[in-house]
Amino acid sequence: MGADQLEKRLIDDLMETNLTRNEARAYIALLPLETATASKLVEKTGIPDSKIYRTMDNLQKKGLIILQEGVPKKFIAVHPIEAMENLRTIFKTEFTRRMASIDKLIESLVPIYQDHEESPKIAYIIKGKSNIFNHAKRLIDEATSSITLMMPNKELFYPLEKSITHAQERLSDLSLGFYHQNLPTQDFPFSYQAISCICFFLIVDDKILLTISNWNTNHWHAIWTTETSLLEVSQGYFSSPSCCAPNDSESTY
Repeated sequence: MGADQLEKRLIDDLMETNLTRNEARAYIALLPLETATASKLVEKTGIPDSKIYRTMDNLQKKGLIILQEGVPKKFIAVHPIEAMENLRTIFKTEFTRRMASIDKLIESLVPIYQDHEESPKIAYIIKGKSNIFNHAKRLIDEATSSITLMMPNKELFYPLEKSITHAQERLSDLSLGFYHQNLPTQDFPFSYQAISCICFFLIVDDKILLTISNWNTNHWHAIWTTETSLLEVSQGYFSSPSCCAPNDSESTY
């Protein structure tokens, strides 16, 4: 990789850490130098005179450079290890602040949200693996009477395990099923049924259905509905002997 290509890649990488292009260019330009004046950096980087001091001020605030007072002022690059640790601290602080903001938003938005789960009998589509699992976890966490969860394999169960563990502690009606060719190991901490259908669905309180497709691809889709007939059909996949009758040696574990 040539020097120009390396510099371009490093600038792009630094911009991923929330530095501006000028800040990234200035920091990289300083690295091989003992010190540099603003005019030297303008010459070396092409950053306009009108922007160089603001750029250096931002780099100083982020902990990537040190200012040496004098006439003229000079700038020194902070060692990359220390500089990246300073950026890491900024990220952690910002992350904590944003998470606190999200918690406050939850408290403010939930009372405004109109609960649709028992209203129109209609199906909604949810896309994306993480979105689907987050929705499934919320449904499980809010269950008040029963949960039926049918899984194609044990690996797809693990993101829901914590929520299921808590549900098991508070609900008397918890039914788990796994496709009989992909059963969990014997030390699996939940009772489950071996089933013949390769399905992935969740029924909560006998009134909410989340059925998932394309779980073996990168294009997960789920349908969330309260439509009664779909709930009955899905429950039948779990309980109907004609569909999900387990093998003789794989009834209940």
